[in-house]
Amino acid sequence: MPTPLITRTATDVRQMPAFSTTPAPPIEATAWNLPDTTVRQLVADSYQRRGYAIVHVPGVVPCAEDLRKLSAALQLGEVFTPPLYTASSHTTASGVSQLTAASGGDHPFQDRAGQNIHCDGTLQALGQIRTTIMLCVSAAANGGVSYLVNLVDAYADLRRVDPEAAEQLAHATALVRTSTFASGHSTAGPAFARENGGSWTTRYSRTATDSYHPTAGGEAAMERALAFLDAAAQAGSAFRSEFTLRAGQALVLANDRLGHGRTPFHDDPSAPRLLLRALFTLRPLA
Repeated sequence: MPTPLITRTATDVRQMPAFSTTPAPPIEATAWNLPDTTVRQLVADSYQRRGYAIVHVPGVVPCAEDLRKLSAALQLGEVFTPPLYTASSHTTASGVSQLTAASGGDHPFQDRAGQNIHCDGTLQALGQIRTTIMLCVSAAANGGVSYLVNLVDAYADLRRVDPEAAEQLAHATALVRTSTFASGHSTAGPAFARENGGSWTTRYSRTATDSYHPTAGGEAAMERALAFLDAAAQAGSAFRSEFTLRAGQALVLANDRLGHGRTPFHDDPSAPRLLLRALFTLRPLA
């Protein structure tokens, strides 16, 4: 069984060449509509090369309208609302979800517990939701550390060292994702696939509602594949970066290239943790 890699060499070809364990420095902007062309270019370049960018607008308490200004500046088009979210308590009619602890909430992001690695859009087809924006209105009193995992480059390494295992994550029914709040709703599909240009895209997730199904005789290979990517997602791996999103900062994330998760947190009752999230089918443009 191959040993999961947690280091990389400088000569490795990477889809996300600027991704590293050191988090990307926040890109400072004067307003959420990013009036400076240079700032917009920095955001788009960081997204393409790292898989994400962090935008910071100091001195203002952000709101849902600021998220829409940011997405418009990056030419992300209309917010995509997963069909099951249309009647949910956590998502507004505009498609913006509130990520905050809520008594009786119907989604894991309404809990203070940690979230394991996942891609957003539980029941959507692989690659449909390309971009996630999470805008921090108020950070937790402590905890709530975000982490990102460079899934596409980890998977490329898996294909190099154990192609039999990698194939188990690419067949048509490899991953079944199930709704967290609509009983009986699930979608089967590959966890990884190639885009037309040859780059990898992913919907890989490791939560309680995700299950993996090997082909006949592929059980051992599937176990190796999952063990490899579990190791890639652990703290100390070269495929993982972590940071705390602060009030007035927005994470612009390539949802079909990087997985994300969060550590548990505790709130200040007078200012509970609140992030605003929206999903998009396009990638940022400067």
